Amino acid sequence: MIATPHRGSFRVSTFVQSLVQRLITLPATVVEGIAEATQRNPEAVSLKALGGIPNAVGNMRPGHHFVRTLAASPLAPGVIAHSIIAVRGEGPITSGNDGVVAYESAHLESVASEKVVRSSHSTQSEPDTIQEVRRILREHVLGTPEKPGTPVAHGR
Repeated sequence: MIATPHRGSFRVSTFVQSLVQRLITLPATVVEGIAEATQRNPEAVSLKALGGIPNAVGNMRPGHHFVRTLAASPLAPGVIAHSIIAVRGEGPITSGNDGVVAYESAHLESVASEKVVRSSHSTQSEPDTIQEVRRILREHVLGTPEKPGTPVAHGR
């Protein structure tokens, strides 16, 4: 996982959600499908209970039922997870954030390794992030754990 907001993003406010809902519309077929599902099975699916048609922005609001459910869900048995967390600046990691996601939202106790990269949320192009992805992939291909942050030799 890279810069994953397991417990939501502090940047998602009601204003941002409202703005996105006005700017982005779902295809008619999706809206019709959701309407049909709620009509056919009103006790199982309630748009009122969902707070309207769900969207990616609303789902990432801290405290939203989607985020709470996701955060409470354990990793599937046999899944080996690694986490790369971006934190801007030089301050304490645990109280830091990447401008979108707080460290405390991205941190999971259940991962095999955690690497903190001093970066903004768009950390995927940072050399330290790339190096850590390589380390993880190499570990899984070779079957030998390496210490997080260990440099990987270039080449074959």
